[in-house]
Amino acid sequence: HVANLLTLGRLACAIPLVLLIGAGRFDGAFYVFLVAALSDVLDGYVAKRFNGSSRMGAILDPAADKVLIASMFIALGVVAAVPVWLVAAIIVRDLLIVGGAVLLRHRLRGVRIEPLAIGKACTFVQLLLGGFVLGHLAGIADVATIITTLTALTAAVTLASALAYLAAALRLGAAPS
Repeated sequence: HVANLLTLGRLACAIPLVLLIGAGRFDGAFYVFLVAALSDVLDGYVAKRFNGSSRMGAILDPAADKVLIASMFIALGVVAAVPVWLVAAIIVRDLLIVGGAVLLRHRLRGVRIEPLAIGKACTFVQLLLGGFVLGHLAGIADVATIITTLTALTAAVTLASALAYLAAALRLGAAPS
C-alpha cells in the first residue's frame, strides 16, 4: 500500500529530525519536519481516496505520529526551545493512550478503539506548534508571539485530549462484555 509507504517515510524522518535539532541545524530540521508533516496529509488522502486503508496502516499511522511528535518535542525540550512541562504533558498523554489501548484490548478482546476528533485536533496543534518553533529557530519567520499562544493552546488541547481518551476508556471498561 502506498499510504503505508508514506507512513513509513514519516516514521523514518524522526531520526534525522532529532539529529538535526540536536546539532542546531534548525533549517534542515524544519524541512525534514515539513516533509514528514506533508506525508501525514498525503498518506491520509491516498488511503481514503484510493481505498488504500489497511489494518497495518490503522496501527502504523498513529504510531508514526506519536514517534515523530514525541521525538521532535523531546529534542526541542533538550535545546530549550519548548518548555519541559509541555514535553512531559505530550509524552504522558501518549503513554496513557497507548497503555490504555493495550489494557483495553487485553481486557476486552475484539474491542475496536477509534481515534477521537479531539485526538486528531491535538496531533494537528502539536504539529503546528512544532513547525512554528522550528521555523522560528531556523530564522524563516519571527513568530515568537504566535509560539506563545500556540504553546498555551497545545497544552490545553493535549490535556483535553488526555481527559477525553480517559473518559472513553472508562466508558469502554465499564461496558458489559
